[in-house]
Amino acid sequence: MDYEYYYNQARNRYYDACSGINECENRANELTQQKNQLLAELNSLNAELARNRTALNDLINIINREDSLNSSLTTVVNDTDEASTNFGGMADASDTPDVDLNAVFSDEMAATRSTLTGAMDDFKAKKTMVETRIAELEAAIRDTENRIADTEQAIRIARSNADSWRSTKYNASMDMEYYRRKMNEDD
Repeated sequence: MDYEYYYNQARNRYYDACSGINECENRANELTQQKNQLLAELNSLNAELARNRTALNDLINIINREDSLNSSLTTVVNDTDEASTNFGGMADASDTPDVDLNAVFSDEMAATRSTLTGAMDDFKAKKTMVETRIAELEAAIRDTENRIADTEQAIRIARSNADSWRSTKYNASMDMEYYRRKMNEDD
């Protein structure tokens, strides 16, 4: 029997296994680095999502106060009407010409109402933008989590393949030792 031939075959399997182990371990290391980058990206996305949810809650609270602000503005208008009437009565009792407070402050009231309406419209627009961003972030988080799961699976496969190559390496080393002994016996 040609033990040297079988020894060389076993040695080739041994070296192939060594290369296979290195390739699998390198691949597992690359995938682990990718996983770490994905985890950092996921943490960043989660932090941004938390900030946007806080902003959304703040905007909702502001928008929910719109009726209260409009009610307060209406109260000011009514109080101005009453003060105008009272002031008009005082002016009738004296030699001072009558001044309509509503006329004096009407531009201010209109500007205030316009500013309030504009601000609320801006808050509502921002709320829509934040809601859209939250939906985008949630989708990005799901995608990143899926990519992490895929990467973890690829790491497990690479490590499993490395283990398979280790088994091949061990068996080849045993065969090499066996055929080496047989060659020495023939000498």
